[in-house]
Amino acid sequence: MQHPPPDLGTIPLIPGFPTDANQIISSATSLVLAFAGLIFFAMLVMGGFRFLTAGGDEKSIQEARKSLTNAAIGLIIVVSAFAISQILFTIFGLNSLISITNNP
Repeated sequence: MQHPPPDLGTIPLIPGFPTDANQIISSATSLVLAFAGLIFFAMLVMGGFRFLTAGGDEKSIQEARKSLTNAAIGLIIVVSAFAISQILFTIFGLNSLISITNNP
């Protein structure tokens, strides 16, 4: 005699949790962009700290400048990625990140 598997029910969704593919993609994109912005800020602070504590050592100053330059390039990449994602959302008829964050 074989018993049927137990009914485990359904897992309730968290209120406000995105369920539509459009919302999931937009939420993931905004999360990645926010994380990249935090990394940029951390790199900027670390580069500035290295620059201030270089003490006139040319090698340390060059490393600090390189770190600040890399942070600026990273910011340009993040802003470009945001612009490209907005263009793609418009092309494919999805809600943009801006409209999702402004209209919950």
